[in-house]
Amino acid sequence: MKAFVNDTEVRTYYGAKVKSVVLAYCRANNLTLNLNGIDVRDVYGNIIDLDGSLRANSKIYVKF
Repeated sequence: MKAFVNDTEVRTYYGAKVKSVVLAYCRANNLTLNLNGIDVRDVYGNIIDLDGSLRANSKIYVKF
């Protein structure tokens, strides 16, 4: 499955949770894997939970 984090494509398994996609993004960009206090929003600016599920081609934005 393909998702976008901060406009960067991330490939992960089908049915992945937000947390899994954000961690894959962090690993790919050599960022810290500490997810405490991060702000995750969808393309419309709504806050989403790390346990939420994603669809293919979902776009999320993360502030560390």
